Parts: sequence; structure tokens; C-alpha cells
Amino acid sequence: MRNTIKFIGIIALVLLTGFFILGCKIIMPEDSGADNSNNTDNTDNTGDGFVPVTNITGVNTSVVIGTVSLVGRVVPSDATNQTIKWSLQPGGDIEGKLNGNKLTTTEEGYIIVRATIEDGTAVGENYTKNFYIFVDPFVAVESITYDGPAYDEVGIIYLDATVYPDDASYTDIVWSVSNAGTTRATIKGDVLTTKAEGTVIIAATIVNGLSEGKNFTQDFSIFVKGDNDNDDDDPD
Repeated sequence: MRNTIKFIGIIALVLLTGFFILGCKIIMPEDSGADNSNNTDNTDNTGDGFVPVTNITGVNTSVVIGTVSLVGRVVPSDATNQTIKWSLQPGGDIEGKLNGNKLTTTEEGYIIVRATIEDGTAVGENYTKNFYIFVDPFVAVESITYDGPAYDEVGIIYLDATVYPDDASYTDIVWSVSNAGTTRATIKGDVLTTKAEGTVIIAATIVNGLSEGKNFTQDFSIFVKGDNDNDDDDPD
């Protein structure tokens, strides 16, 4: 009887050992597969999160004779490398000079420049893009005609003017106060704000309006008076 019990115990131990080994064989490949899957994911995501350049936009392809600064916007904005290096390319019908991003021309026509971003596409692979830049003759500003009110009440005045000739190379006006007098005037953009009666002299300036590095400026006078006529109508 004892031998029978002992035999049964041995059989049970063997069976349990077999089940344990079989279970390990079933579980271990699963774990190994999970680890391999993670390793594959890690392999796909290796590196330092490199973001390649896909485009360069915003390059001014129409300029005037003289010296201009070449600038561009890198797409996407979070590209890993974004430093643009400019170079002249053969094929244009005029010559020019480049110093960094400064392009200098002395005649009208077109010129070809190349924008290069080192390692822009991938490590060891640069991103490049060519641009045709058309150079127009310089047309200087001759005069500015003020189209806004020359007489107004204290408060806000919207400034407006016309540049002549209308094909002048530069026509953007920058407004400023030349002499506020007693008006305590300030300007923001094309809006003049006065706080007291008097005469304010404003200046309209066009950067590079006369020539490269030489601005065109013209002054205008505006008289402002206090809004006293409406005091009687004030409900307060």
C-alpha cells in the first residue's frame, strides 16, 4: 500500500513538472514577442526627433536695383535645421553680388539664387531650392499729397496720403509727429491722437524713397480745436 501511494506521488510530481515546463514554453515566446515588438517600435522611433525641411517660402522675387536682404520662411516652422545659405546660380541675364544674405545688383533683369539648408532633408542631405528674382529699375518718390483732414477736432484723426509717381519703387509711408505743439499728439500706425487744441506737424516718411539708404520725408500741418461746442449737449 505504501509503495502504491509512493508511486502515485512520483507520477503526480512528474505530471506537475511537465505542466510547469509546458507552461513556461507557452508563456516565454509571448513575452519574447512582446519584447521584440517594443524593440521594433524603438527602432522606428530612433534618433533625436529629426524634422526635415519641406519648403522655403516668403522670398521676395521682385526687387529694385541696389542692395536688398534675402529672407525666407522655412516650412515646417519646427524643422530641425533652418539656417539658410544663399548662393548665385548661372542662367540669369544679369550679374549680381552676394554677401551673406545681401544681394547687390546694378542693372535690371533677372537673377537666379539658391537657398540651401545644410542637413535640411536628412543628416548628410541638404535641402536646396532655386528662386528667380526679377530686378526692376529704381523709381524715386517725387512728392506726397496729404489726403486726410487738415482741420479737425481733438481726438482721433485717420491719416491718408498719395505717393507720386504711382510707380515709385517704395511707397509705404511711416507716420510720425514732427512737432506736437500744444496738442500732446501721438501716432500709432496711421492713426493720429490729439488731446488738446493746437497745431500738430506730422511727417510722412518713405524709407529708401529717394535712393538706397536715403529716405523721402514730407511734413504736413493739422489744426485741431477743442470740442467745446458740444458741452451744452452733454447730459452730465
